[in-house]
Amino acid sequence: MIRVLVVGVGAMGFAHAKACASFPDVEIVGLVARDFQKWPEVTAFFADAPLFSDIGSALINSKPDAVIISSYTDTHADYTIQAMEAGADVFVEKPLATTIKDAGRVIASARRTGQKLVVGFILRHHAMWKKFVELAKTLGKPLKATITSNQHSVGEAWQLHKNILSGGLSPIVDCGVHHADLMVQLTGGEVSDINAYGQKAFPDLNVENLTNMVINYSDGSQLYFESGFGPTINPNDIAVRKITGPNGFVLIGDENNVIHNDDIHQFPENTYQKSIENQQKHFLNVIKNDIDLEEHFEAVALSMATVLVAEDVMKNG
Repeated sequence: MIRVLVVGVGAMGFAHAKACASFPDVEIVGLVARDFQKWPEVTAFFADAPLFSDIGSALINSKPDAVIISSYTDTHADYTIQAMEAGADVFVEKPLATTIKDAGRVIASARRTGQKLVVGFILRHHAMWKKFVELAKTLGKPLKATITSNQHSVGEAWQLHKNILSGGLSPIVDCGVHHADLMVQLTGGEVSDINAYGQKAFPDLNVENLTNMVINYSDGSQLYFESGFGPTINPNDIAVRKITGPNGFVLIGDENNVIHNDDIHQFPENTYQKSIENQQKHFLNVIKNDIDLEEHFEAVALSMATVLVAEDVMKNG
């Protein structure tokens, strides 16, 4: 039985916890949150799980084999290191850290302690995105990737986005790290040039909520990425997810499909939920079978460095 502690019980933390708990050899031995009154659905679902207000006491009292961390980004590095030093393997949501130095510190801690560290690049476990990458690899070089991820939000959803922004990182990092990782898979990730731009829709925001970046790679490929949060985003905005190359194009359509030149590959509506389950299955498999993660660490480091440099370019030129 693998004893799992869950740190952070918001939407993603709850989803990861439910997915992990669905496996018969997993026991949820504790939940960590600052205020459980905000999460009655979570405490009802895990009615027998002990509740903790801080990770330190949770690690001491629950004695977990593994920890799922889905708290705010500015806690990821310290919490992950704390858990690994306590002898636990860790699944941590992206982004891994708020600085390149802290991302390196976490990876170094994983190597030193020998604990498993899996970072939540969910698109690597999403059947539709996996097909997208597979087909993009047939297009030749150079590649031109255009990805937009603009999220209209009002009310509670906008408050959630403001909470994300309060950590000091824009959507370039929070969302863009997925697509920097996409380009690592397609190009190897060696960057030749970065440009990034952003603006605040409201002056009281900690950081820009409307952003875009252009990443040029050493093989001639390019990523254009655009992402924004908030009420000024068009609620009918249609996401663009397209890659072109010498041998044609591939895109993700708006009806759970991947279109590759003249071919259409259809996927079921529950593909995203399945990807959450697949990701936790992968985490448990890494633990049980002692899978080497050096390639994963390299991809994480490249992706994090790319978007954090882009963030710096946006803010400081």
